[in-house]
Amino acid sequence: MGNKKILNTYAKYVSLNVIAMIGLSCYILADTFFVAAGLGANGLTALNLAIPVYSFINGLGLMIGVGGGTKYAIYKTQRNDRVASEIFTHAVLLGLVCGILILLAGIVSSAEVSRLLGGDEITFGMTNTYLKTLMCFAPAFILNNVLVAFVRNDGEPNLAMTVMLAGRVSNIVLDYVFIFPLKMGIFGAAFATGLAPVISMIVISGYFRKKKNQFHFIRCKIKWAY
Repeated sequence: MGNKKILNTYAKYVSLNVIAMIGLSCYILADTFFVAAGLGANGLTALNLAIPVYSFINGLGLMIGVGGGTKYAIYKTQRNDRVASEIFTHAVLLGLVCGILILLAGIVSSAEVSRLLGGDEITFGMTNTYLKTLMCFAPAFILNNVLVAFVRNDGEPNLAMTVMLAGRVSNIVLDYVFIFPLKMGIFGAAFATGLAPVISMIVISGYFRKKKNQFHFIRCKIKWAY
């Protein structure tokens, strides 16, 4: 591969990721605006108190997805398809386990987490509702990040960007619908955020239905390192 082709490929992947990140920034801005306009200062405070948990869940998904996707690309380049699919299987299983643990923690101890993050007698109710809803969608957040990373490393950066933007745009639209016309309050804001990765995975499922993916679930022994 010539230097020019490498540069073009690099520029393509970077630019598409930058576009996806701009979409994320627009979503956060819109989410903040709708919560502030519909729920006031208390709602905005609850949202900001919950952001560290949201960032932790997304960061965990990105860590598993980007790390696993990189390993997958290395073995795929070496034409070791068996190990490449093993890495995909391990990444999905690890994401599921982490997501389920966070979901259970949200059901059992979201109140304690809300107080730990600074929820007081005024903001506790909203913070707890937002956090519990958000943590219940942890498996979807993590798995979506894992799938997007593997699709990107499977040679489909355009699809990865489209999937991410589909989730962000749906989140903005649902935020408005749930907070204003349906008047679902802080739960509506959290529910809209939680549905975003679900919608993204629905969009990305077409890639698997058309059998374009070069990675597959396979039966294998659990390994701690490759």
